[in-house]
Amino acid sequence: MEFNPSDGAPKSGFDLLPAGEYDIEVIEAEERTSQKGNQMIALTLQAKHPDGYDARVWDYLVSTTAAVFKIKMFCDATGLESQFQGGRLTAEECVGRKGRAKITVEEGRDGFSDRNSVAEYLDGQSSPKPAAGIETMPSEANSQPAPVTDEQIPF
Repeated sequence: MEFNPSDGAPKSGFDLLPAGEYDIEVIEAEERTSQKGNQMIALTLQAKHPDGYDARVWDYLVSTTAAVFKIKMFCDATGLESQFQGGRLTAEECVGRKGRAKITVEEGRDGFSDRNSVAEYLDGQSSPKPAAGIETMPSEANSQPAPVTDEQIPF
């Protein structure tokens, strides 16, 4: 039997997602109290790393006037608009929800390493961006035939 000894090195736990837009799923949610005493929901999100494995990102929905915008983005992106309009969201309602989020990489501080964070939740109203190098075809409803010049007519 042969193997690569360097494959036995301990793993760091996880690799960061490169900054970008990802499909996400809430795999855990827990109602907590923030350090400043505010109600919040701690979310564990799962996204697919470009290398093909599952990666986790942690986010917090905090019930403060300055942070309600993020709760709205999350609710709009995951189909929980009625909960937002009703002014009440529970951790149980968040688990299993899927959506799309813009993930960034925050520089580590206070002795902690770099980490991923959610810059914004995307509500799906914007059209998806094509992958690099892929051209999109205009829809038939919006396409206009190119004007034809006399030189292009074969007769």
